[in-house]
Amino acid sequence: MMANQNNIKLSNGVNLELDPDDLDKNFSMFVDKFLIPFFKETNDWNKTIQSSISEIERISSIFHLSKGEIISKFLKNIESRLPADIAELTGLDKIEILFENIDDYVETMVNIVSSDESQEEIRLKIAKLVENLNLFEISELFIYFARNRNKK
Repeated sequence: MMANQNNIKLSNGVNLELDPDDLDKNFSMFVDKFLIPFFKETNDWNKTIQSSISEIERISSIFHLSKGEIISKFLKNIESRLPADIAELTGLDKIEILFENIDDYVETMVNIVSSDESQEEIRLKIAKLVENLNLFEISELFIYFARNRNKK
């Protein structure tokens, strides 16, 4: 990738001068200039995350980066900022707020997997359960299961 600056106009009208070689700096500016103001305006964290991911996808196409990789890095950046500045936003105390009903999903998944149904039926039911989750919510499920596995 070239080491130059690129001006990007976000959907909220804000111009960001992004450096394709410094994703952390870019994410930090994006959180400050898009994510936080969007949440303050809507007070809807899920909508904020979805709109932010849409913006990140657009930026990834401009920089010719893998959408999955840049979204993953963006979500990690958000997670690292949650305990500090993002947690100060009204209503966002902890990361679990990003996926409020994770315990319900996990309980349903455990019930499905524990059933006497065939592997194919279990797979289909799990797929149906998670089909409307976004990438971040699916990541939260993986994190949940990985942390619980490590506790055993």
